[in-house]
Amino acid sequence: MKTRKVKTSSLITWLFVGFVFSIFIGITAGSRGFGSRFPQLNLIASPFVCSNGQMSYTQNVSEVGSATYWSAAWFCVDEQSGAKQELDSNTIFLIAGSFYGLLFYVVLLIIVYLYWNSRIGPAQNDGLRLW
Repeated sequence: MKTRKVKTSSLITWLFVGFVFSIFIGITAGSRGFGSRFPQLNLIASPFVCSNGQMSYTQNVSEVGSATYWSAAWFCVDEQSGAKQELDSNTIFLIAGSFYGLLFYVVLLIIVYLYWNSRIGPAQNDGLRLW
């Protein structure tokens, strides 16, 4: 029986959709969600937003009733003068989240590749081949 292949346009479309989804998840869940709870995760953005100093943060924890809310304020501290400049949180989230999104995308690609070519995957069972 002849093995079918995935159409190139479909493959490119789904790779692009997966990439956009991964970046969105990296920003919202990675840097905004986990980064508010564990601010040290967003220090990965330091070389891009604070090139001539050290990036630091202060974490704020608010309890309203039984709910707990975490947030962080970001600063760039100049190493020579010690001056502290507040950074825009959205910039931190976009840069750090993009890194986490790329990491998530690579993990998704590895999972899809391993499943697709596994013993139970479509490539081994007269299904579609990716490449």
